[in-house]
Amino acid sequence: MRSRLQLRKVGIWMLALGVLAQVGGLIAEAIRRSNDPTLAQRQGIFDLSSLPHAVFFAGLCLVAIGLVVMVCSSQLVTLYEPGHETTVWRRLSQYLAPGAAVALIAGCAAAAGNSGLAEGAGAPPAQASSPATALASSSATASATTHTHVHTAGAGATATATHSHGDVIPGTATGKSPCEKASPTPLSPGQIGSGAAGSGGDATAVIQEEEHGARGMVVQVPLTQAERVALAQQMAQARTVIARYPTVKDALDAGYSMSTVYVPCIGAHYTNTRLAGSFNPTTPSELLYDGSTPDAKIVGLSYLVYHPGGAPDGFAGPNDHWHQHNANGGLCLRGGLVVGAESTTLQQCEALGGRKTLLTDIWMLHAWVVPGFECTWGVFSGECPELGGKLGGTAWSA
Repeated sequence: MRSRLQLRKVGIWMLALGVLAQVGGLIAEAIRRSNDPTLAQRQGIFDLSSLPHAVFFAGLCLVAIGLVVMVCSSQLVTLYEPGHETTVWRRLSQYLAPGAAVALIAGCAAAAGNSGLAEGAGAPPAQASSPATALASSSATASATTHTHVHTAGAGATATATHSHGDVIPGTATGKSPCEKASPTPLSPGQIGSGAAGSGGDATAVIQEEEHGARGMVVQVPLTQAERVALAQQMAQARTVIARYPTVKDALDAGYSMSTVYVPCIGAHYTNTRLAGSFNPTTPSELLYDGSTPDAKIVGLSYLVYHPGGAPDGFAGPNDHWHQHNANGGLCLRGGLVVGAESTTLQQCEALGGRKTLLTDIWMLHAWVVPGFECTWGVFSGECPELGGKLGGTAWSA
């Protein structure tokens, strides 16, 4: 009788600890999601690679085991209590009981981790097909849709412009720029001006865009006087970022982390998702560098913004071409690092240890405002022709 009571107490303690673990996991996850609005897109409920999720799942297991111990205390005491006749079946049961519990927990963890509940809100379909090679790139994927930006252009004036993203001037991509020499075929459909496969998810269209899409100088729509005044103020604000984060070391010290290796035409991306909640010229959520060593120099800014329902209002005027990364099921992500472009297949992505991820409500915009890299294809162009070099190296690699 005393043994049964003691075992029930153990079950109660396990139940209590399990509830505490679940509450702690929920609180930790709530804090993470308040700091990073994009987590809901990238992680599901049972993505056990996340510590808060793993703690929550461990709490569930403790609660389940605690309940079993409380309910089956009499049987467990009888099974393990000394003084009973030792038989083969009794000995086998003593070993099988904890083994079965461990196997059940492991099986539930595996099932949860591979279920739809482990995928983010923008998770891709189960199958994706594309013969394109896996690439480590976070290039600028242009949206094929036409939409309206409404910008406040100083002194209360509002300018509205409707335009399609990434129209380019034919012939301005000659094949002779450092970018084109380093990457004759763009590494991702979004690096191309027309960007017709930018968010359609059609693998064939993605390949066609990579092979035949236009690159070059982005067509500029004339601005009103009010838009010019507002844009000049915003450009001055954006350039203050350069002095704050001149090197990769400065970005790392400020909370940014590498999200892509160096990619010709667009640089190495360093991201701080805490800044992705809104657009502010002085706080870009991404910084672009000419390499990934601590002394690598800044070459541009990238504004990554969580904005459901369409592109956010950004810089004044209609020339800020926001883009997304949703072609062919999205980028291949391993944690916060891009390990494959949109053209990567589901199987290729899994082989790289990543997961194809749609970023449905995530919008991005490059701003080439660093002196020496005022890129000739346009301040908001997807690619900078002056950035050559080698994938995974630097802008200056042979």
